[in-house]
Amino acid sequence: MELEEIKDNLITYFKNVYLKDIIFENNYIMIDLEDMYKFGFMEVVEKIVNNPKNTKFLEECFKEAFFSLKGYYPDYNLIFGIKNLPKIFKTVGGREYRIRDIKSRDIGKLIEFEGIIVSASKLRPILKRGYFICKKCGKAFYEDIDLFEEKKLCCGDVELIDEKSIFTDFQELKIQEPVEFMENPEEPPKYITVFIENSPGIYAGRIKILGEPIKVKKSKKLPIYDIYVKAYGYEILDSKAKIKITEEDKEKIKKLSKINNIIDILADRLIPEIRGNILIKKAVFLQQIKGVKKPGKRADIHILLITDPGIGKTVILRKIADIPGNVYGSITTATGVGLTAAVVKERTEIGEEMWVVKPGLLVKANKGTACIDELTVNKEIQNYVLEAMESQTIHISKGGINVKLPAECSVLAACNPKWGRFDNDKSVAEQINIPPPLLSRFDLIFPIKDISDKSRDKDVAEYIVDLHRAYLDEDINKKIGLDYIEIEGIKVDRELIIKYIFYAREKKPVIGEKAKKILVDFYIQMRKEHQITARQLEAAIRLAEAHAKARLKDVVDEEDVKEALKIITECLKEIAYDPETGIYDVDKIIGVSKKEREKLSEIYNIIKELNEKFELVEFEDIVEIAKKKGYDEEEVSNIIKKLIKYGDIDEARPGRYRIL
Repeated sequence: MELEEIKDNLITYFKNVYLKDIIFENNYIMIDLEDMYKFGFMEVVEKIVNNPKNTKFLEECFKEAFFSLKGYYPDYNLIFGIKNLPKIFKTVGGREYRIRDIKSRDIGKLIEFEGIIVSASKLRPILKRGYFICKKCGKAFYEDIDLFEEKKLCCGDVELIDEKSIFTDFQELKIQEPVEFMENPEEPPKYITVFIENSPGIYAGRIKILGEPIKVKKSKKLPIYDIYVKAYGYEILDSKAKIKITEEDKEKIKKLSKINNIIDILADRLIPEIRGNILIKKAVFLQQIKGVKKPGKRADIHILLITDPGIGKTVILRKIADIPGNVYGSITTATGVGLTAAVVKERTEIGEEMWVVKPGLLVKANKGTACIDELTVNKEIQNYVLEAMESQTIHISKGGINVKLPAECSVLAACNPKWGRFDNDKSVAEQINIPPPLLSRFDLIFPIKDISDKSRDKDVAEYIVDLHRAYLDEDINKKIGLDYIEIEGIKVDRELIIKYIFYAREKKPVIGEKAKKILVDFYIQMRKEHQITARQLEAAIRLAEAHAKARLKDVVDEEDVKEALKIITECLKEIAYDPETGIYDVDKIIGVSKKEREKLSEIYNIIKELNEKFELVEFEDIVEIAKKKGYDEEEVSNIIKKLIKYGDIDEARPGRYRIL
């Protein structure tokens, strides 16, 4: 069958299906190939698959259909594309096409695949339809231009008339295979470069490409080529990782959700390599389920782990990063920009060096969790990270690129204390290289301390040894439940736990009246007695919602709120409790507790009063007055150092101070 033979049928199809209202979104029309296939145009679709250039014929038929209804042709700037390859054409080896499957056999065919954008060039104008004048014969004519197709124009020597030509926007994307498509997440990721004409400017996220693999010669001496993909259509997808949950899986999940302590069990089995720390595991498990998304309110839960050396923080982060949609990264101050996004100069596949956007960890983890090891943040990128954790976007403007990237993700970060071990007597801010404003964005901060205890040490040692044995001995593996455990006849392995998380995420429970009363009473009491802020209330709400979702509930009830508040108070007990006053002082987390503020203020006032009499205040004079108020010399010295650090006073000469 020749395409011309069914031209009239295609024109009728376009008139009835696409042109009833004649409304184009952003001057864009996408023809659904799967719909055409079901409608009876099987041979047409097959010819397009085998030779994507036949898409041009579809465009011509569409314009003819438009003309027959309106009496004129659509604007030439109308962007025409195709989408949705029929299933029969987009499988290989019984599964959907992946980036790793693109080989030389696919050159010149139409394929469809998904990926994550890892870098994107800025938009560049490209000639779409040129108006030429032949210098030899004088002929003036229009010619459609294909960047990847060389052809002789007229007599061969032509001049392009820019003002009569039509240009469009061109972009290069480097796309990575999603982690959940990889058989082994530890192996190096697969990439492909995609060329997109008529691009609106795409810089991050998950994308589905319908395109043609093309070969571009890279060697002048040898007939060796690289494979790229020319896009004929694309679709920006929800960034959420895709997990297939069968009806059988759903029945298992529903049955498990009715077990009283199921959250504790699943949380423990999510990270079986770590012994104990069930409260932290529970918080991390609920973090993966998330709260309920609402306009202007984040559903994502941010958690920071401050761990003594050898506790296994990297194991925790890597196990969570293995969940589809999550991303792991080890960040230092020098490479901190990798957290957000970078705009750098890079040589693209076509053209000279130019600015490209490279999405960082928080953007790549959109809709998932960014697992950040060795978290440190320098001042240069602090504002970007603050924006990402709170508003869940990252705005970048550099090299002619001005764009907001999505960063709707939870953050699970870990770091070691500066001096090796966590010290309960010092604030969190003093012990880690994370600025206080950023620190305050974490819903939960857990110090994991390596405390020697003979009984616990024996239990941990035996478990670690059994872990090593379990990898080689199936009986021991089953005994400690490393790979799976059985609950009421259900085999609960890591795969089912991940499906449980993704299934529970879709629930949207509403806070019930009784739950609301508990939350309000908690806030009023804690506000009065312990000076907590609304941030702790918001965190409690997210945790309560996540707990309700984990039990597959439609309403957040008293049980969910009590479990959330238990996690919050246990966390505050570890990082904000002041044994001298007996209160939870959240200001202690970010560096200055209420008690310390009072001390700073008292010494500051002593220096201020002395400074009114003397140009510079002697250290001995400060100590003399401070001793009458109960301070010793060492304490006064430490407070003075902090006042200098905070910029309230300065040491003009050794041992002599003044108010700034």
